[in-house]
Amino acid sequence: MLSETVRLEKLRQKIEDLREKSGDRANYIDYGKPNPAQLKEAEDTLKKLDVEINAGLAELKQLLDTLRKQQPQVIEEWVKYHISLLETVVVEISTDRNAGTRKYVAKETIGEWNKMLAGEVDYVNINGGFLKDYKMHVRSINENSKVGEVIKGMKTSSQANAKGKAWWQFWN
Repeated sequence: MLSETVRLEKLRQKIEDLREKSGDRANYIDYGKPNPAQLKEAEDTLKKLDVEINAGLAELKQLLDTLRKQQPQVIEEWVKYHISLLETVVVEISTDRNAGTRKYVAKETIGEWNKMLAGEVDYVNINGGFLKDYKMHVRSINENSKVGEVIKGMKTSSQANAKGKAWWQFWN
């Protein structure tokens, strides 16, 4: 995998992590019943996270703009990597009651990656609930990653099915 592809993915993951932290803080404010001092601290943290998220998105956009002009093959590799992983989810066979939703989320995410390839969006979020295995595999990306090996590993892990349920269903 190209080093620029890895750089794009690491930056996308950084934004994703910041957005998750921001969501956690917002939930804490809404549902955690913080006292006034805790509320102020949480609001300050949210403001800092928003600044970091916006800076990350701006950096990602700038990098994508540069790569679209100078090395479009990097973006193509990145998008194809993600779509190939998501396609394994779309075709997996499962009798789990949430399998349809999982496939729907995967198809929607493929659509977002296609928008990325077309230059219509600069960021794609991964649903960590229904696409937990995909998200974990993507997090292991590095310059030595071979797309075929990652896809094979994902097929194997998503088929490991204990007690008739998909392993990615952490809520069951």
